[in-house]
Amino acid sequence: MPKNAVILNSRQGMRPYGDDHWVVNSYRAVQHAAANKYSMLTSVGMKSWELVLYLASKCNLPQAVYVPVEDSAQADTVEESITTQFHLNNKPVEFVIVGGESDKNEDNINRRRDEKIIDEADIIYPVSIRPGGNLDKLINAARRGGKAIIEDFRVTYRDTSDRCRVGVGREEINPEIDNGLKNYLIHWTRAAHHGWPDESAYDYYHDICELKAEYPRSGLKTLIRILIDGKLLASSRHYRRGLSAVAFSSLAPSNAVDLMKWRARYREMTIEPYGVAIEKAYAETLGVKKVFYGNPEMYDYLEEENKPYFQSIGVKGCWIPEKEHRHIGDIDLTFVPSHRMAVIVRDANEKEKIEGIFDGRIYSLCR
Repeated sequence: MPKNAVILNSRQGMRPYGDDHWVVNSYRAVQHAAANKYSMLTSVGMKSWELVLYLASKCNLPQAVYVPVEDSAQADTVEESITTQFHLNNKPVEFVIVGGESDKNEDNINRRRDEKIIDEADIIYPVSIRPGGNLDKLINAARRGGKAIIEDFRVTYRDTSDRCRVGVGREEINPEIDNGLKNYLIHWTRAAHHGWPDESAYDYYHDICELKAEYPRSGLKTLIRILIDGKLLASSRHYRRGLSAVAFSSLAPSNAVDLMKWRARYREMTIEPYGVAIEKAYAETLGVKKVFYGNPEMYDYLEEENKPYFQSIGVKGCWIPEKEHRHIGDIDLTFVPSHRMAVIVRDANEKEKIEGIFDGRIYSLCR
């Protein structure tokens, strides 16, 4: 029987680069495990686990994937998704379910997952471990218990959450942009913290490892992807269940800057300074409609055709200043004439990255 090995990283930033030390050394550790014919213990739910799962899949290593679930009835569906997302078909893989009906607390389930994997591992590779954190304590306990700890790939833990903050100061705003985009609706985009909606996790982590010195799903790269594909994909995030939509704002760009805020809860910006603008009159012919705001109890009294365009005014904050408009479902941009559409990037030096794929007007939000 091959020995079981685990590669451990504390929670990492949401935008890893391929040349981050923890990424590079996780790959080196996987290669070391492969050379010694170890079986890998992996998991999902955080980039620190999923990168190793991807690397083990890439190297075709046997692996047991520990799956934290809040409801054991979901296990089959989750296993099928992981198999597809990480290209595990016809590879030596088994699944171990952690959690279930008795505990629906995500932190508790993840802690049990970590404890179970470390307990069942023969070999432990610590890579990027936050001092004093839960993994640090578990590794020290495993060392005292006589576990084999391979320290050859350890690197200093680094917090890279600052990469996620892509704001714009009012003093930076291009004074010409509001006039140029008067009577336009703007879909503001942002970096994707995971793969784009139509790509696999395997491809996402592959691109992280390949790109090296930047994040492959940044706001700018997401905008470029939209323009190349010619499509705005609807999202269900932060909408009522069953609703997928493309959001627009009628705010002038200089005022939209006030909405570009860091959301600690989601570890992301609300929006970033990258957008697709469509002339308002033309957007309406595509089916883009103005959202109306109200108290949550109003929703049940609405006509069915109006429900997709209802937005609660908010409980902890007020959503009205966003001046949202909404399109239900995807938008095919190939039907939008270039003279009725414009593109927004953050800086003037980013324009050249758009010029080869879009022949309409390109504005930089910053001067």
